[in-house]
Amino acid sequence: MTKRLIEIEDDLLESAQEALGTTGVSDTVRAALRSAALAGARARHIEWLVNGGMAEMADKDRRDAV
Repeated sequence: MTKRLIEIEDDLLESAQEALGTTGVSDTVRAALRSAALAGARARHIEWLVNGGMAEMADKDRRDAV
């Protein structure tokens, strides 16, 4: 883990703490980063589904290869 020094707008921090249910700055930043990473993963999964991912999973031979 790397320690970093950043400037955070107080009102943005307060809004994030309310939304994430956190209290400390570090906890809030970690929760926000985790949330952003999960949102990115969900977006990639949705894109995969939209682009025919389920067709790939429906084909037993292709599914077994994954």
